[in-house]
Amino acid sequence: MARNTTTDDTDGAEDLAAVADRLEAALERIVRRLDAPRPGQPSAEAAARLDRLIGRLRDALGSSPG
Repeated sequence: MARNTTTDDTDGAEDLAAVADRLEAALERIVRRLDAPRPGQPSAEAAARLDRLIGRLRDALGSSPG
């Protein structure tokens, strides 16, 4: 069944509030993770994967390193 997306949808404000609550909870989890003490340097494999990901993002954005 298709979802009602018209302005007559009375649950829209409740849906929006639920989405905002989930987003806020996700952001709080991210902040807690970022604030947590780090056990040390990332593994060589993790560093290489991040470097490849950064390279792919630069390519997609048309940016050069630096």
